[in-house]
Amino acid sequence: MSKVRDKRKEAYWRRQFSEHRSSGKSIVEFCRRRRIPLHQFYWWKRRLSLLDDQDRGGQAENEPGFVPVRLPVFSFSAGPIEVVHPSGCVVRISPGFDTDSLRRVLDTLGAPRSTEA
Repeated sequence: MSKVRDKRKEAYWRRQFSEHRSSGKSIVEFCRRRRIPLHQFYWWKRRLSLLDDQDRGGQAENEPGFVPVRLPVFSFSAGPIEVVHPSGCVVRISPGFDTDSLRRVLDTLGAPRSTEA
């Protein structure tokens, strides 16, 4: 909806929707009598709904949006992992481990630290 809004068209269609509501007629009958293409009626109905929601600062239903997501740094679904030190020492790490604690263990073993961690 990055197009420039035409307030006159919006006002026209708002009047049409208001008159439809008070007419007691079905949308099909209302549009037929006014010679309004049915697809155009529905298009404007949807557009004005989205614009109204946007004006309220909300987000319309079924519109894509951003939801904050916080992912863990590491996620192991298959169970523990093993780190084998060059000396032959094996460190088993359970899901949800604390990375700072792992670094301290590896430092104690004298393992060279990688830049990725």
